[in-house]
Amino acid sequence: MTIRRACEADVEVIAQNNHAMAKESEGLELSMDTLRLGSEAVLKDPAKGVFFLLEVEGKVVSQLMITYEWSDWRNAQIWWVQSVYTLPSHRRQGHYRRLYQHVRDLCKAEGAGGIRLYADASNVRAHATYEALGMSSHYKVFEEEFIRL
Repeated sequence: MTIRRACEADVEVIAQNNHAMAKESEGLELSMDTLRLGSEAVLKDPAKGVFFLLEVEGKVVSQLMITYEWSDWRNAQIWWVQSVYTLPSHRRQGHYRRLYQHVRDLCKAEGAGGIRLYADASNVRAHATYEALGMSSHYKVFEEEFIRL
């Protein structure tokens, strides 16, 4: 098992994972072209975020992306976990836990103020996973979308 930062050569696997995640978690059929361009934008500009990949025998089996929010209350960055996906054949094996712990350690080492994520309200399996990692929330996320999926 290896955990690494993604590079531009990983764009296709990340886009495919994001496609599968959107379909599975929210029933959305997203454009592969848009997913490739969006993933590539992150891979080319770390200010937008960073993808971390977990590989088993050289194959990417789990991923997450970190984006950043500045907290004036904490005078520190908050790291947001996004684009979480683990291949169905590799679930319930602790891969996401290892990936999350790796990112959590980096977050703490860099002096960030904490980690947050959001999950679709109906994705109770994901909620249970995040709670098992020690995460909780007293927030409710509100949004107004300007790009229709």
